[in-house]
Amino acid sequence: MTATDTALIDELREIVADVLEVEPEEISETGLFSEEHEADSLQAIEVLARIEKTLRIAVPQTELPDMGSLDGVYRVVSRYTEGNA
Repeated sequence: MTATDTALIDELREIVADVLEVEPEEISETGLFSEEHEADSLQAIEVLARIEKTLRIAVPQTELPDMGSLDGVYRVVSRYTEGNA
């Protein structure tokens, strides 16, 4: 994993933690937001919106089912940021 990957994961962790109102350290890479933090669909949409605004990318809402963990969010976002950085 490159320094850029690590920086992106850290940024995504901060966004998710802010939306879920938890400390970033509480967000594991593989834990499901819905199970570990009782996240709901509105929070998932808010996470997506903040990622789009922060990273200036467009991610279709159809990707939401794949964004249930930090690892999933990273994989989806990586597909949309390749070539944009």
